[in-house]
Amino acid sequence: MTFSEAIKQKKNILKDTSEFTKTLYDYVIIPALEEEGRKYMEDFRKSPSQFFDESCKPYSSNDRFKVFLFPKNQN
Repeated sequence: MTFSEAIKQKKNILKDTSEFTKTLYDYVIIPALEEEGRKYMEDFRKSPSQFFDESCKPYSSNDRFKVFLFPKNQN
């Protein structure tokens, strides 16, 4: 999906997610291609507070993205 579509999907997910679940997981927009998504998540894990939704854009070679559910305790 496009970045705009990924933002909309993330907003909808967060709207429908309980506050408890939000304390357990981050919803992260990552590149859709597996290798690019893996590289982004490796960098994200090093310093999650330094990343925001738009941070994933430079990692994507085809401008396609997805929303990834990431357990907070794995940071």
